[in-house]
Amino acid sequence: MPVIAVESGERFGQVQDILIDPQERRIAIVRVRRGGPFRGDVSDVPFSDLHGIGRDAVMVPSSQVLRPATATTEHLRRIDDLVGSRVVTERGEAAGTVDDAEIDPQTGAVTHLLIAPPGISGLLGRRRTVSIDQVRTIGRDAVVLAAPPSEETQEARTANAAEAASDQ
Repeated sequence: MPVIAVESGERFGQVQDILIDPQERRIAIVRVRRGGPFRGDVSDVPFSDLHGIGRDAVMVPSSQVLRPATATTEHLRRIDDLVGSRVVTERGEAAGTVDDAEIDPQTGAVTHLLIAPPGISGLLGRRRTVSIDQVRTIGRDAVVLAAPPSEETQEARTANAAEAASDQ
């Protein structure tokens, strides 16, 4: 996707990568490659400095927001590394692999993960969408989903809700 300055209309390069802060669950940095794939330089643009993200381009106010890429991004995850990550529940059950991530272009927040289930279902293209609220951890080696409430707990909640409604 091209990176274009609103101020001048100049195209500064292409998005090379997106770095996600796994604790904040949002885009931290958009990495921009200027020049060709074998030459040129790489710049970082903090998400807070972007003008906007559209369907066809990433917009920056001006070239002033482009900063030399830094190596101090160890705590961040490349979006390409997140996609393909193993997904397990906190109970240790395999849930599949991350197939894609949905991101709110206004806030940079990861809103959903698209999960390919393990086994033949994943190979057949079946996917499920998981709200980021169901994600407990985005780690280096795996994404951990919060375990769904057990049926017994859900039944107790339903009974408690019914009892509370009848008291009113």
